[in-house]
Amino acid sequence: MPDKTNLSIVVPVYNAERYLPMCLDSLLATEGIDETEIILIDDGSTDGSGAVADRYAEEHSNISVIHKENEGAAAVRNLGIEKARGKYIFFCDSDDEIVPELFKKVIRLTSASSCDVFLWDCGIMYEKKGLLSHKDDSYFSHCGLERTEKDYTGRQVVESLVRDGKGLIASVCLGAYRRSYLLENDLYFEKGTLYEDELWIPRVFLGAKSVHYIPEKIYLYRIRQGSVTNPETKDMKKNVDAMMHVYPALYKYYGEALSGDPLRSLMEENLTKRYLHMILKYRFWRYGYGKEIDKKLLWRTSKKLRHKLMVLAVYVFAH
Repeated sequence: MPDKTNLSIVVPVYNAERYLPMCLDSLLATEGIDETEIILIDDGSTDGSGAVADRYAEEHSNISVIHKENEGAAAVRNLGIEKARGKYIFFCDSDDEIVPELFKKVIRLTSASSCDVFLWDCGIMYEKKGLLSHKDDSYFSHCGLERTEKDYTGRQVVESLVRDGKGLIASVCLGAYRRSYLLENDLYFEKGTLYEDELWIPRVFLGAKSVHYIPEKIYLYRIRQGSVTNPETKDMKKNVDAMMHVYPALYKYYGEALSGDPLRSLMEENLTKRYLHMILKYRFWRYGYGKEIDKKLLWRTSKKLRHKLMVLAVYVFAH
């Protein structure tokens, strides 16, 4: 492995013995990957994931492994930021895959660019009862941006996605980030909470001076039974606790970072739409959060009639 590389791929690994080989094989099939650093961080796995990671590292000189006690994805990603040697960092989840024919463009671009962020779209692999199907889900496409490869400022990306699309996609895996930009702006992940992407992505994009968008589904996101984001299996109390931390924290951040900025109202309106959806879908009041929900804030930041009606529903149920 060369002393310097244009791209470091950080793969948090936790109990992904079945999926890690598919993830790594997709990366290794990419043209130019030999000059790319791949860091596998085993976050205290209790299955055979650590052994799989070690085997790949023995067979490929550009792969290294770090074994550590379990702390969660945020701590793993922070460690990846510290350990990476690449100009850019791409965080790839161990149960997902990339499209090699498209990812080679990312490798090529990172050698020639100095932008803060590369951004791309995502396809869906839905796994149920061992069967895998691909879904063309526009939710993970950056609707609102032009469908041509183009440079933006981070603010332009945020405003376009919130105003003209479905909102800012809070997935760290849909981009590569200039490491020096992250370090200079203290852009680490908050440890100890779920949905840490929701807190990290707005900070990264609102501060980015340059974002290069590639309108291709380079990343393949696997929705599987037993994953944190699968609503059929997740511990809802733990997830509701996390959302009751993350959403108020985002209002606070927008209030501080966008004080006096017209974009603040737009960001808060979009956040309220998502917050209301989650409150009603998962019935937050069942988990003891009726009184803690700031209903006046939800009312103030709701602009459309249907969202006002949703706030009234929250008043009725979460009293």
